Amino acid sequence: MKMCTGFWIGMSAGVMAGMAAGMMVCRERQAMKTQLGKSIHKLGVAVDHAVDNIVSEMR
Repeated sequence: MKMCTGFWIGMSAGVMAGMAAGMMVCRERQAMKTQLGKSIHKLGVAVDHAVDNIVSEMR
């Protein structure tokens, strides 16, 4: 269980750091929204794969 908690803490820290860096780089509001949408989609796909791997290893 500790390994799983560490994973989620690491994922959260990475997301927050990426969002902060993205907000500093993007100056236009529309560009920031577009980039944020793409990042959220990529994160969702990555989390789906990670959860699938965790579930398959638990079986």
